[in-house]
Amino acid sequence: MIFVLAGYIALLIFSVKAFAGKQAHRWIHSGYITAFLLPFLVMAVFLRIIGPFVGSGIGASAVGMAFALVTLITGLGFLYIGYTSKSTH
Repeated sequence: MIFVLAGYIALLIFSVKAFAGKQAHRWIHSGYITAFLLPFLVMAVFLRIIGPFVGSGIGASAVGMAFALVTLITGLGFLYIGYTSKSTH
């Protein structure tokens, strides 16, 4: 699970960095989406799809909560980068 979580976060960071570049407003938008929208989607995927598929309700919810929490922390990091960087126009 640790390797899957690390791969998920690495892919998320790579895709946001490729999208945002050096523009602060894109980092801010990506941070808001990652911090406040994506954790709910991740939790719903784990509870509704992965949990019944593998047959572990409590385990899937715990892993889903861990993934959602790490996604929230990553999104807050994106917001920090966006608000502290200088915007290039």
